[in-house]
Amino acid sequence: MQCRYHPDRAARHFCSTCHAPLCDECAEELKPGVYTCFQCAMVRQISEGGSKLSEKRSRAQGKKRAKKWGAFQYFLVVSSVLIIVMWGVILFGGQPAPASKVSLSKGGRVLLFMVDGAIKRYAHYEGNKYPDSLLDLIPKYLAFKETERTYLNQLLYKKDPVKGYKLSLRHYKKGEMNLVLTAKGIEYRVSIGGRPE
Repeated sequence: MQCRYHPDRAARHFCSTCHAPLCDECAEELKPGVYTCFQCAMVRQISEGGSKLSEKRSRAQGKKRAKKWGAFQYFLVVSSVLIIVMWGVILFGGQPAPASKVSLSKGGRVLLFMVDGAIKRYAHYEGNKYPDSLLDLIPKYLAFKETERTYLNQLLYKKDPVKGYKLSLRHYKKGEMNLVLTAKGIEYRVSIGGRPE
């Protein structure tokens, strides 16, 4: 039998892929005792090269997924935390949080507006009637304990036939604005000598 590519030479091997007869010069030995022709060897190299490339790509993508954090990622996290802390200081001014409970013993406008809201709730649920005394608001409309009833002594309350009621603080500092709350709205007056006008 003669070599496919050299007809003047005797074939000593066969291609393991296309089974063509090959001489010693045309046979490529893949592994001991396994031969292939030049064309089949090239096709095999190209196909193996392609599979090696796809394997390299899949390995590279796997490495990208498992990539550890670098200096830039840590920089982003630290700078973001610092910016958030800075905004917190700007917004809240570094001041301590307000007390959870308002001190009614000092009186003031907080107590005034709290009782005014209770009077309005009383009027709403009692058919547009106003209480005869501020003590009528406790406990249904004003959640005061027995010991807190004395806070109401800091307020002046009168039923008024035209405005419904008048509610104000009993004592003001000289020259301080005196608020008089009524069912119709708020009136502003200047106190004279620490007593409402």
